[in-house]
Amino acid sequence: MCDATFTFGQRGSHFFQCASRREITRIPQKLTAFLSSSQLQLVYHVALGFQDSFLVTWRDRNGNDRINSIGLPDELTDFLYNRNPQGQLIRNIPAIRCILGAYNTSFFVHDSSAYLWMSIPEGLLTALQARIKNGSWVDKPRIVALGADDNFLLITEKNAAIWDLDNYKTVSNMLEFSRSQERGIQEIHDISLHPYRYGCFVAQSKNGTLLHEDLPAHQVSGITNMIDPVLRDTERAGKKAMQRRESEKRESMQRRPSTLQERARIKREWSEHRQQFTAQSKGLKLSLSLSIGVGGLARMLG
Repeated sequence: MCDATFTFGQRGSHFFQCASRREITRIPQKLTAFLSSSQLQLVYHVALGFQDSFLVTWRDRNGNDRINSIGLPDELTDFLYNRNPQGQLIRNIPAIRCILGAYNTSFFVHDSSAYLWMSIPEGLLTALQARIKNGSWVDKPRIVALGADDNFLLITEKNAAIWDLDNYKTVSNMLEFSRSQERGIQEIHDISLHPYRYGCFVAQSKNGTLLHEDLPAHQVSGITNMIDPVLRDTERAGKKAMQRRESEKRESMQRRPSTLQERARIKREWSEHRQQFTAQSKGLKLSLSLSIGVGGLARMLG
């Protein structure tokens, strides 16, 4: 599947990205300047928020992973920039994913191992807490989306789906239908809700298909331009994953001794075709004799 980013900010801004395409509009000037920096090698993730606030995680030309942000809640900033006693950032920067609610009054963030949320809807909080036992996840969040007026969506790694989407009826109907189908929820790769516009969303399936609705007119062309690139990138990612699995399979087979090699090894070990086993029982010595012919070994192994 293709790892893509679809995020909406206030003032009609958006940032859409997949491996081969990027579409932006009305994003903060400082983010625009950053994206044109010669130091930038790769953008991992972007979250747009209230007014000119944003988060961007990226890799520089020297291979160092970095974080830039402006205007985020203090609690979120502390989480992102937390350092160890040696002064090094402790977050797994490429894995950071951040969802900002309307006006930055709520957020959900993680780096695949550490999680933090603030002021999220009560239904979402209850659903998350129910999946934590003795301080550990029993079913991690896979998709979290925050919409307008405390609307939310949660899909877990075990594909449990919990939502309150009164302002996003199409998404709600899509989830109801998917839940009734075999592997339906599992086929949903990601869903992004527009936190400042009712009914507006972008959904991505694992096969690369994009669905969207109620985007502002100035953003329709941006999502339209993403449809084919996301599909192609998904197909490429699938082929690479298949090639990687085949390569790992070949390497495993090469490391594994062949049947003939295994027979030869056993033949050497049993070259005299006889093994003496001695056991001590109640002071009496018991000797057993075991004879196995090479043909017998072949039948056992073959």
